Amino acid sequence: QRIIYDEEKKLTEHQAQTKFQMAKYEDELARKRMQAENEYHRVRNQQLVKLQEESSIRLEQARRAAEEKIQVQRRQTEKEKADIERETIRITEMAGAEVRVLEAKLSEEVNRRLLLERGDTEREKCISIINTTSEHIRGAFF
Repeated sequence: QRIIYDEEKKLTEHQAQTKFQMAKYEDELARKRMQAENEYHRVRNQQLVKLQEESSIRLEQARRAAEEKIQVQRRQTEKEKADIERETIRITEMAGAEVRVLEAKLSEEVNRRLLLERGDTEREKCISIINTTSEHIRGAFF
C-alpha cells in the first residue's frame, strides 16, 4: 500500500507538475498572442497614421494647387481687365482726337464762310462806294 500510495503521490505530483507546465505554457502562449496582437495593432496604427499624414499632405498639396490656379486665373483676369481698360482709353482718346479734328474742320469751315461773307460784304460796300462816287463824279460833269 505504501508503494501504491507513493506511486499515486508521484502520479498526482506528476499530474500537478504537468498541469502547472501546461498552464504555464498556455499562459506563455496567451502572452505571446497578446504581444503579437499588440504589435499588430501598433503596426496597424502606425500605418493608419502614416496614411492619414499622406492623405493630409495630398489634401494640402491639392489645396495649394487649387489656390495657385485661382491666383493664376485672378492675375490673368486682372491682366485682361487692364488690357481692356488700356484699349478703352486708347479708343476714347482716338475718338476724342477725331472729334477735335472734326470740330477744328467744322470751325475752319465756319470761319472760312464767315470770312467769305465778310469779304462779300466788304466787296459790296466797296462796289457801292465806287458806284456812289462814280455817280457823284458823273453828276458833277453832266
